[in-house]
Amino acid sequence: MKTQTNRFCYFNVILSIIVLSLIPTTTMASSKSVYGYLEPVTLTSDDITLTAKLDTGAETASISAQDIQIYEKDGKEYVKFKLSHPELDQTLRYDLPIIRHAKIKKRASEGQKAETHHSRPVVNMQISFDGQLHNIMVNLIDRSHFSTPMLLGRRALEKVGAIVDSTVKNTLLTKNDDF
Repeated sequence: MKTQTNRFCYFNVILSIIVLSLIPTTTMASSKSVYGYLEPVTLTSDDITLTAKLDTGAETASISAQDIQIYEKDGKEYVKFKLSHPELDQTLRYDLPIIRHAKIKKRASEGQKAETHHSRPVVNMQISFDGQLHNIMVNLIDRSHFSTPMLLGRRALEKVGAIVDSTVKNTLLTKNDDF
């Protein structure tokens, strides 16, 4: 009888641990929304909406920048650049402080010369995503040969509370059409 009681107690303890370990996961997942692999993002400083690729394979966010000029002002690094992409009707100019430099792994198609990483300046940008304002860090790179001017990697996706469904796109456009 004692052995049966001990087994019953162990079973209940293990079952309780399993149930309790699922609670945080369920709570975290319910606080996030599901979006497609392409979604509109608004750059709040200029009220310009552009298409962003939501990419869980990338760690950081990037934006299409050209004529990148790094300079020093008051002992701090700044960068001037033009936001330009075939998707955009206009070219936007920015002059922002550099937060850090990101080391981005080179693609295999770029060939393996001496360096295996690119260094890119990183700036803070405020975006509106699904009606919410977010400050995210973006690295600057010419994305004019890519289909979208912006990429949101895992860090930005976590910040905006996004889960990505790679089988759909523009869920925010569909959601806003319902109103």
